[in-house]
Amino acid sequence: MQDGPPAWYDKGMNWVTVQKTSGTTEAEILRSMLESFGIPARVSGESIRTPFGQSVDGMGVALLQVPESRAREAQDFLAEHFTVEA
Repeated sequence: MQDGPPAWYDKGMNWVTVQKTSGTTEAEILRSMLESFGIPARVSGESIRTPFGQSVDGMGVALLQVPESRAREAQDFLAEHFTVEA
């Protein structure tokens, strides 16, 4: 059994950001949702965390990324199934 994505997953893909989140937990949930509908996705960022799990001046922000060719589809999916609460 292989851990992580297959070797071809990153090869030759131009990844673009479709959503910014305040941490990896939310981004990982969205990544799982996209992948369950067949849209490749990855989470990038969040090199610095605060003790309270919040973003300060962009630190702690996680980026949800998909291949550029699937960006519109991913954005449409997120708009339909995910809303940001104020």
